Amino acid sequence: MNKFKHVFLLLSILLLLIPLGSAQAQDYRFSLTAYEVEAYLEADGTLTLYYYMAFQNDPSGHAIDFVDLGLPTTQYKLSDIKAEVNGVKMPQVNDSAYVQGAELALGEYAIQPGQSGIVTAWVYGIKGVLSPYDGADRTDYANFFFVPNYFGSQYDSSQNTEYRMTIILPPGVGAEQGVWYEPSGWPGPSEPEATLTTDGRVNYSWYTTNADVHSEYLFGAAFPASAIPAGVLTTKETIPSDTGSNGSTTSPVAGFFSTLWKNIQCAFFPLLFIGFFILIIRRGNKQTTKRKMQYLPPKISIEGKGIKRGLTAVEAGILLEEPLDKILTMILFGLIKKELVTVTSRDPLKIEIVDPLPEGLYPYERAFLEAFKSEDTSKRRTEIKSLMIDLVKSVSDKMKGFSLQETKDYYQDIIRRAWEAVETAETPEIKSAQYDHTLEWTMLDKEFNDRTERTFTGIPVFVPRWWPRYDPSYHPVMSSGGGGGLAAPTTVGAGSGGSRPSINLPNLPGSEFAASMVHGASAMAAGVIGNITDFTSSVTNRTNPIPVTTTPRSGSGGFRGSGGGSACACACACAGCACACAGGGR
Repeated sequence: MNKFKHVFLLLSILLLLIPLGSAQAQDYRFSLTAYEVEAYLEADGTLTLYYYMAFQNDPSGHAIDFVDLGLPTTQYKLSDIKAEVNGVKMPQVNDSAYVQGAELALGEYAIQPGQSGIVTAWVYGIKGVLSPYDGADRTDYANFFFVPNYFGSQYDSSQNTEYRMTIILPPGVGAEQGVWYEPSGWPGPSEPEATLTTDGRVNYSWYTTNADVHSEYLFGAAFPASAIPAGVLTTKETIPSDTGSNGSTTSPVAGFFSTLWKNIQCAFFPLLFIGFFILIIRRGNKQTTKRKMQYLPPKISIEGKGIKRGLTAVEAGILLEEPLDKILTMILFGLIKKELVTVTSRDPLKIEIVDPLPEGLYPYERAFLEAFKSEDTSKRRTEIKSLMIDLVKSVSDKMKGFSLQETKDYYQDIIRRAWEAVETAETPEIKSAQYDHTLEWTMLDKEFNDRTERTFTGIPVFVPRWWPRYDPSYHPVMSSGGGGGLAAPTTVGAGSGGSRPSINLPNLPGSEFAASMVHGASAMAAGVIGNITDFTSSVTNRTNPIPVTTTPRSGSGGFRGSGGGSACACACACAGCACACAGGGR
């Protein structure tokens, strides 16, 4: 009988512990029944934000003890943030560890599971939120773009939130002078309510009951720059359009021409005009080409904290925004080194793929192999483009919450140390082996070609084990014994007491090896994707699209906006944007 009592007591203790364990495993889970954001553009060029957030905590969720509030720039003071929870002053406001912005600490006023609560916040004096107008038709205007704070979808489950976003233009902007842009991603009407505040300020207000608070919605407006002090506009270089327009540089150039007209003899004007015209075209084309090569989405630049370790060399190459032909070459070499492909032709590039493929391949490696199963070069190029788009998006997702600059510095240091190990190796054998071992990382160096030629010219190179898979023109010597170069394969047994021939890989002249690495690899990649600028541009159009030019429609109440402007894909880093991208916050 005592034995059964002990068993019953043990089961009782276990049952008591189960709820405790469940409580400890709780995570944030809530919805917002109402969400209001007001963005006041002040006469001094700063931004004042007001947030009204009606939280409904899930019965099984963690108590809402912190609310992360993403802010568009880092140019603000914590002391200028005033927040309340249910009408009571917020116990504490700190810098957030999760987003670029503030952490509102509810403390003893935390919203408990199953309960509701109202959190409000005023943020004053945010600087660096305005930029020059992007269009040529309103060179004297200022732009404002903004993505309201949003939460991670793993926390926010709202679906039919009453959502209102309002932009209030600076004092002194006339009723007919404001410009508004169609919002991006917005599930409600694109046309705002355009009215005057009680103090006569123009405001645009978008409203819907069909929104959530875990999606990015981009809003924007423009107004005469004369309404704010000179010098408060951001100096970021304006992103040019596909046509090669030099955007915000139009006004200075026009002013310069005006000065020339007044001060230069008429006889020299035609010559000067032609010279400046050519300069503008060249500068615009240069900016356009540069823009097409910037395939990383701007939101990857939203500053987090800490280093994102564990990226592959290919992923680090995406983070460092290396040319996509180099990225493709790195993927190819990785597969060659894994003995999964053999190059049978360099021009055009043809490969043999092992079958079956092993488990554990990276998604981009498998996508590469799938693309090369197609004989249709056009289809193959399309699949390679999809591979790159997915790879860019994957790296962007992995970087959420981490510091972009710290992470870049971390991988640049790996590249530096990889080359240092190669260049300081004391013998050709060790130098060759080290180069083989760190190849993908050394390839990320912007001086890879020159350093490879400098390092190996004048010395013998012991070719790596995978060289015959890379160079279809290479004909190894067959022998019945092992040995050869440092990286030669060992003899493989073929039954009891016997052996089969092994490939003897001798050394190559360093100049020949370097030329093959530098020129052969890049030529193969170019043959696959064609013109690198055009290919990268097609990727950029999906991962970091050029801001869409819109023609604002007439608003209600007699307010109109005409002319074009730029809207950015959520992007605190893009020109003309002031975006509070705060995904993943609590």
